[in-house]
Amino acid sequence: MATQLPTQQDILDSLQDDHERYLKLINRLNDEEQQTPFTPEGWSVKDFLSHMSYYKAATRMLIVAYTHDQPLPPVMLSGDKGNEEAREMDKGLSLPQVRNYWEETHMHLTHVVADELDDETLKEEVRTPWDEDVTEPLCTIVASICEHDAEHFELIDQYFEVGK
Repeated sequence: MATQLPTQQDILDSLQDDHERYLKLINRLNDEEQQTPFTPEGWSVKDFLSHMSYYKAATRMLIVAYTHDQPLPPVMLSGDKGNEEAREMDKGLSLPQVRNYWEETHMHLTHVVADELDDETLKEEVRTPWDEDVTEPLCTIVASICEHDAEHFELIDQYFEVGK
């Protein structure tokens, strides 16, 4: 039996869930907690929010280029090396700037999904933003970004007991 691809509504629901988790997080943790490293690699909530935004922004740029018949943007840096380079670039941003970056990229991605990607377009295959050699349906690419956020929110929730 074939796996059911996520629909536009499935993705919009996931994006809404991610936004609710984000709001709970920033309302539960104070500014100091959001900037205190808590992983063995020294990542803070601020670092994770910036990291999530980096992937969302790249995904949105890919979708916009694809749906407007423009050349696809270059493949983003990914993996440990890309994550570290992006983290270093964003270190100079203040916590309010990072939160604003997360909110803006999330809102823009949500609007692109709602306005540009109907269920048929979501089934179209395109090169992923993070790997030159991999093509996937657009719905799978966007769903993986939602899962990416959810994984990081889960890690943060476990450490800070945000859901409690």
